[in-house]
Amino acid sequence: MDGVAPPDGRLPCLSAVVVVGELRERAGGCLRALLAQTRDARMEVVLADVAPEAGAIPGSDHPAVRLIRMSSGETFAGARAAAVREARGPIVAFLEEHVRVRPGWAAAVLAAHRGPWAGVGGEVRNANPGVGRSDLTALLSYGIFAPPLAPGESDLLPGHNSAYKREVLLGYGERLARLLGCDLVLMRRLRLDGHRLWVEPAAAIEHLNETSLRGACDGVRLFNRCYAPLRAGEFRWSFARRLAYVALTPAIPVYFIAHFSRFLARNNPRQLRLFLRNLGWVYLVELAAALGQAAGLLFGAGDAPRRFSVYETTHPRPEQAEGPRT
Repeated sequence: MDGVAPPDGRLPCLSAVVVVGELRERAGGCLRALLAQTRDARMEVVLADVAPEAGAIPGSDHPAVRLIRMSSGETFAGARAAAVREARGPIVAFLEEHVRVRPGWAAAVLAAHRGPWAGVGGEVRNANPGVGRSDLTALLSYGIFAPPLAPGESDLLPGHNSAYKREVLLGYGERLARLLGCDLVLMRRLRLDGHRLWVEPAAAIEHLNETSLRGACDGVRLFNRCYAPLRAGEFRWSFARRLAYVALTPAIPVYFIAHFSRFLARNNPRQLRLFLRNLGWVYLVELAAALGQAAGLLFGAGDAPRRFSVYETTHPRPEQAEGPRT
C-alpha cells in the first residue's frame, strides 16, 4: 500500500493499542498522554486489558477509548494481535503502558505513514532519568533510537512501540500472534517479504525503564527465551546453528560490548562514557540475555511468553527515586 487512504468521517485515522495490566495508575499516565494527541489527529485508543478485575483505568471512560477485556492468562502477543483485529484505523500503533508519547507524536506517525512504509518508529527518550540504573537500561534497550536520531529507512524500529499499516499486519492472518511474540522477528519477516521500515524522530516517546540489575536481567532473560526459538523456527535454523549459538553463550556479551561500543563512538560519544564506566553491569545483563537465548534454543519458550507478559505490565519502573523510609 502506497500511502494511507483517507478514512471516512466516522473512523479514526490511527488506532493506538496498549496492553494494560494491574498497574492502573501507570496505564492511566500512558492514556493521558495519548488522549492529548486527539486534538491533533483523529485517533482511537484500544486498551487490551489482561487484568479485567483490577478496577477502572483512569481516563478509560473517554469517548476515544475502546476497552477490550482479555482473559487474565492472555499473553502480551495474543492481546496485541486481538487488538489489531478490533482496531478501526488504517494505522495501528503499539505502545507499552509504561510509555508516554511526546507532543506531536500522532501527527508525525500519520505524516510518515503517507509514504510507502509498512512500519514507522520514532525517537525514544528515558522517562525516568537518574532513577537507579534507568540510564543504563535505557541505553541497552533503546540506545540506537536515542536522540539525536536522524530520519531514514531502517532495518529496525523501537520494539513494542512502533506503528504499522493495519492491512499489512492482517495479511499475516493467524500467523500474526506468533510474529508479535517478538517484534524483532516481525520486523525481519516484513523486510524479507518486501516491506520497508522508516524512522521518524518526531514520532517521539518517553519510556520508563527498569532501575535495578535484577529487574534488567529478568526482563532480557525472559525476552530472549521467547525470541530465540521464535527466530530459529521462523527462519528455519538448522540444529547445528542452534547448538553453535548455545556454545557461544559466554562470548555473546563480549561481542555485544565491542559492537555497541563502536556504535556509540560514532553516534553518541557522551553515552559511550556511561557505557564504558559500567562494563561489569553491562556484561551481567547481556549474559542474562544470552542465557535466556540458550535456554530457548535448547528447550523452547516454555512458560516464558506468559511470564514475560506479566513482567511487561507489572514490573516496577519508578518515575522518581524513592525518598528515605520512615
